[in-house]
Amino acid sequence: MPHSAMKLTLQQLEAHLWGAANILRGKTAGQDYKNYILSLMFYKRLCDQWECEADDAIAEQERQQGRAFTEEQKAIFRKRGEHRYQIPDGSRWGDIKAVATNIGEALTRAMHVVAKANDELRGVFTVDWNQPAPDGSGKPLIANEVVHALVQHFDEYDLSNRSVPPDVLGRAYEYLIKKFADDAGAKAGEFFTPPEVVDTLVRILEPQLGDAIYDPTAGSGGMLVHAADYLRECGHLATNAQYFAQEMNWGNAAIGKINSVLHGLEADIRAGDSTITDPQFLEDGEVKKFSLVLANFPFSDEYWWLKPEQQTDDKRKKDRLKKEIFGKEGYKDPFGRFGRGTGFKAPPAGYGDYAFILHILASLAENGRAGIVCPQGVLFRGQPEVEEETGTFDAKGNPKMKRRKADDQHLIRRVLIESRVLDAVISLPLNIFYGAGVPACLLILRKQRPVERRDQVLLVYAARHYRELSAQNELRPQDIMRMLVHYQAYGDASKVSGLVDEHSERIHTEIDRRETEEIGRLKAEYQPQTDKLAGLESELTEVREVENAATTKSEKSRAARAVGKLEKQRDKVAAKIAERDQRITEIRRSAEDDRTDVSNVADELVSLYSDPDELIKHARMVDLDEIKENEFNLNVPRYVDTFEPEPRIDVRDALRALREAQEQARDAETQLADLLRSYGCSQESTC
Repeated sequence: MPHSAMKLTLQQLEAHLWGAANILRGKTAGQDYKNYILSLMFYKRLCDQWECEADDAIAEQERQQGRAFTEEQKAIFRKRGEHRYQIPDGSRWGDIKAVATNIGEALTRAMHVVAKANDELRGVFTVDWNQPAPDGSGKPLIANEVVHALVQHFDEYDLSNRSVPPDVLGRAYEYLIKKFADDAGAKAGEFFTPPEVVDTLVRILEPQLGDAIYDPTAGSGGMLVHAADYLRECGHLATNAQYFAQEMNWGNAAIGKINSVLHGLEADIRAGDSTITDPQFLEDGEVKKFSLVLANFPFSDEYWWLKPEQQTDDKRKKDRLKKEIFGKEGYKDPFGRFGRGTGFKAPPAGYGDYAFILHILASLAENGRAGIVCPQGVLFRGQPEVEEETGTFDAKGNPKMKRRKADDQHLIRRVLIESRVLDAVISLPLNIFYGAGVPACLLILRKQRPVERRDQVLLVYAARHYRELSAQNELRPQDIMRMLVHYQAYGDASKVSGLVDEHSERIHTEIDRRETEEIGRLKAEYQPQTDKLAGLESELTEVREVENAATTKSEKSRAARAVGKLEKQRDKVAAKIAERDQRITEIRRSAEDDRTDVSNVADELVSLYSDPDELIKHARMVDLDEIKENEFNLNVPRYVDTFEPEPRIDVRDALRALREAQEQARDAETQLADLLRSYGCSQESTC
């Protein structure tokens, strides 16, 4: 099999794709290079798959007709053959390879031609490979040599199904997005939600056959992809559900569209408009209804009420717009999500959190459910109605009181709770999202809840369980299991043992898979050194044979020098291989620790549900009456005992430490007296 058509492992593909990113990094504006690499990878995939489909169709025709076609016949058949996506003449990979100058211009043109020929690909190719440099020189921002290097790099491997199955390419694409998110740091929050959080939401909501799944702020499409993966895990076809999304940023939407295509979802993703000001999925003037909504919206967006093109205006212009948009009753929503007639107050101008939450609620069908990532401020922000002193007194000397109305966020939360659609709140650890240091939580909404829990809300305190990393924190498999068991049991201790067994088995399998992938990734990363070491060992064997066969002193001396030089090179490369092996050992140790921790947490959860006093430190089903008594404040520590007791001190150890401290003080006092006497002083006198 030629190198270009070899079967690629997931790890080889990941290393290859990240190698392309390394070629381009630093040669575009900011983090834009991710859009270039992802679109180029997708374009190469489309072209390679087109050629693969043509080859397979020709081979089938030759088989049926019992004869081989000439090259001319093959060319004719290629043009009229059926393809999943059309790649018109002049816009195929071979056409780009043949270009020597102005490759960026040719590549941009080819991508636009392909997008125009396929309705499903409209908006996928958003980058301009021929974008001029900002210095006015007329030169392209990305030099012709760099584009050429990228084309040559991608040309090394065939990316069609014959070399890369769709599931492998989809997973490699997700890996690449994760790498770009790590590289982008704080800015990654615009397009990436940590997969552990998405997995938790998806497993809580359990996508079903026939679901219409919607993400109103889709980023790179990870929520939709995870929902599809869950259906496949349950033995269903992902296409047995429908997928919808909206994303304001064109570049992020393009990444999401590619992600959905690579995972075979055929998702309807609409871009360029704000979900709040211009929702794109409408029916009879209201927002379309979906059975499942997953969302991680921009936290506390100050300008949620502005269209994208208005958000770049200066502050004075925004202030003028605010006066026009907000009347006495607040923001007037033309789509019936909040405001007059809905039962919900309009959200305040400075915080967009409830604008998105109410949009999601309005988007739920009668049997709908939603999982939303929110800042914890939505749980308690807002002032209830209160009476307060005015600072003046009546004729009898009593202070005069005035009533201050509850503010909008408090009123929205109150109606949300009293409408009984809020099923659960899960508080998350700090710093698990890119660029969002504020405490976050998960809100679970259900339009149809079991009768026995309609007057309750499950509150889970999951903030204390996480893995601390250098850049940010991470949810571990056992942390996710805690949240899932608490939610799925919903206070029923009889369910816990079965849930623990189910999740433990699945998570152990996931840890095994992750361990295998990480080791494979490392081996792929160090493959050049492995090959080099094998070559050096072979060379050494040959040179030693020459040394042993040498008959003169000068021949032996030359051979010995060559051996010494090769041994130094070999030892240097061998040190790299030893570094790899050490990292592999660490991966295996970490995986084993995770397996042990999952087993320990499984036992802990079973134990918790047999001890109510311990369980309330982690989760509680809270009655609406109690929430009302707390003025509809949902801050989880109000209800769940999050107090961490000080470690117990053994009295004997404390007394022993006190005696040792007293002895050390006496010794110090004696040394000070001796030092003073040596200077002719005493502790009572002045020297």
